[in-house]
Amino acid sequence: MPTRKLHRKAPSLTVVTFAFVAASAIVVGLMLFLLMRERLETYGHETLATEIGVRAEGVQTALAHVLYDEWSSLKVLAQDVGADDPETIRGKLQTLAGDGDRLSWAGYAGLDGTIQASAGDVVLGEDVSSTSWFQTGLSKPTAEDVRETVSTVSGQDSSRSSLIFAAPVRNADGQVRGVLSARLDLSSATILLRDMARALDIDLVLIDSAGAVLMQTRGREEDTPDLPSLQAARAGASMVTLERWPDGRSYFSAAVPDITYRDLPSLGWSLVARVPADLAVAPAEQLSRGMIFYLASFGLMLLLLTMIFVESFIRPFGVLARIASKIADGAEVYPPDTNRTREVQMITAAIVRLQTRLHRH
Repeated sequence: MPTRKLHRKAPSLTVVTFAFVAASAIVVGLMLFLLMRERLETYGHETLATEIGVRAEGVQTALAHVLYDEWSSLKVLAQDVGADDPETIRGKLQTLAGDGDRLSWAGYAGLDGTIQASAGDVVLGEDVSSTSWFQTGLSKPTAEDVRETVSTVSGQDSSRSSLIFAAPVRNADGQVRGVLSARLDLSSATILLRDMARALDIDLVLIDSAGAVLMQTRGREEDTPDLPSLQAARAGASMVTLERWPDGRSYFSAAVPDITYRDLPSLGWSLVARVPADLAVAPAEQLSRGMIFYLASFGLMLLLLTMIFVESFIRPFGVLARIASKIADGAEVYPPDTNRTREVQMITAAIVRLQTRLHRH
C-alpha cells in the first residue's frame, strides 16, 4: 500500500513529457526573443548612427554647393569687369544681385577702398578699406561670415548674419584695380537647411567660425547646450555620438566640420545634425510584436506535435505499467501487441514471459 501511494504521488511520464517540452519551448523562445531584440536594437543603433552621418554630409554638400554657385558667379563677374567703367559695373552688379532674395548687396570698391559702384547704389561712396574682406580681396578671393547691420537693395537697414564674398578685379595687364564683393543673406541658407531638415526628418545646427550658433532648425539659438557633438563641431572635428539633449531625449548627433566645395574658401563653419535615438528601437518593437505571434503559433504547433508524440510513444508505457500492476495483483491479463518502439516490444515480451511462468507455477 505505501508503495502504491508513492506511485500515485509521482508524476506520470505524460505529465513529465509535457512539462519538459513546455519548459524547453519557453526557455528557447524567451532566449530567441531577447537575442533577436537585442541584436536588432544594436543593428538599429549602428544603422541610425551611420545614416545621421550620411545625412549630415549630404546637407553639408548641398549647402556648400549653394554657396559655391554664388561664389562662382562673383569670381566670373570679377574677371569680366576688369576693363569696365563704374557705371557698366553697376549694371552687372544689379544683375548679379537680382531681386535680393539671396544676395542682399553687391558692390565694387577701388584701390582706396571707396565703393564706386553697387547694386541699387547702396552704400555708394562708403569707405571699406578697413574691412578684412577688402584687404584680403586685394590679393585673392575670400569669403567671411559677419554679423553686422547691413543695408539691403531696398535701402532698409537690418542686423543679421551674412556672408561676404570678395575677389580682386584685374585689368588687362593683370594689375589689381579694385575688389568686387557680394553679401549673401543667411536667411536663404536658413530656408535651405530647414527644408532639408524637414525632408530628411532631422534637426540641424549651423555653427560659425567663432563657435557661435548661426541657426538651428529646432528651438532657439540661445538654448543650444554645450554637448560633445557641438564641442567637436567648434573644434573642427568629425564625430557621431549618442547624447542626451536638454529635452530629456537621447539623440544620435553627427558633427561635420569645414563646409567647403571645390575652391570655395573655408568659412570655418560646422554643421551638427541629430535624430532621435528611439527611432532605432521602433523596428525592434515591431519585430517583437511579430515574434510574439510567431512564437505563439510555434507553441501551438509544438503542443500538437507533443500530443501526437505522447499518444504514439509515451502512452504505451503507461498501458504496460497498468497491466504490470494488475499482473502483480494476480489478474490474468496480457499486454497488447504493439510495435511502436523497441523498448515497448522488449517490456511487452518480458511481461508475457513473466505471465507465462506464473501460469506454469
